[in-house]
Amino acid sequence: MRHMRKRITTVIAVVSAASVLFSGAAAAQPVTPDAPPPSGFSNGQTYTVTQTGSGGATPDGTGRWTLTVDTIAGGDPAVANAFNQASNNSAQGQLDEARDGATTDGTWTFDTNPQIFFGGSSVSQLISGLFNAVPSAHPVNYVSTVVIDSRDAAPITLGRLFVDEQAGLNRLSEQTKLLLPAQTGVGPTPMEDEPGNAPVEANFANWIPTPAGMEIHFNDYQFFHGTPVVTVPWQALDGLLRPEMYALRLP
Repeated sequence: MRHMRKRITTVIAVVSAASVLFSGAAAAQPVTPDAPPPSGFSNGQTYTVTQTGSGGATPDGTGRWTLTVDTIAGGDPAVANAFNQASNNSAQGQLDEARDGATTDGTWTFDTNPQIFFGGSSVSQLISGLFNAVPSAHPVNYVSTVVIDSRDAAPITLGRLFVDEQAGLNRLSEQTKLLLPAQTGVGPTPMEDEPGNAPVEANFANWIPTPAGMEIHFNDYQFFHGTPVVTVPWQALDGLLRPEMYALRLP
């Protein structure tokens, strides 16, 4: 699609508890007008959660979008700022990719849906995007994650998670080959070597920490149409995590 440099943008802000999860579970109750905003707790700090949306359209009106993310306030300001900036960048990155792939022979929409997770030492967000073009055989799914260390406000990348990043990627590849067929019912167990399960950073970049393990979200068409999820148990990563990252196991 041709690049559109001008965008018509409006910004709205709403508060919602439906997407607030604690350690990947137990959603908060829906907010009523008289109820306090939803909140989460991490590293001894309490954060309030606001769901913020920004909408826009291409100049010719053929493409329209709404980017919705969960943002936080209170607690450690450095953590909140890092989380909010990374979350907004993550949603914008999905939109940029979708716009680059859009054609000029129809119309399209793009929307994101967030889920926020609070752990003992991290605040994470899963952003799911949906690109729907007309004409098109089916929508295209997007997925991205944000993981911020609530102890120092730094992003937790795979390079920071593992003592040896390549050794960690090798283990994630092995685990994916075992877990994905059982999760999806597709293919033999273990999987054969495929581009989508190769031990490279791009294949495993979208993950969030949960008490059960490292929850990995795969891209649409990384294996097939859809965004499958596997959870690699923390025990499978013993000896590979940096010592300070074992705290991610805690709710």
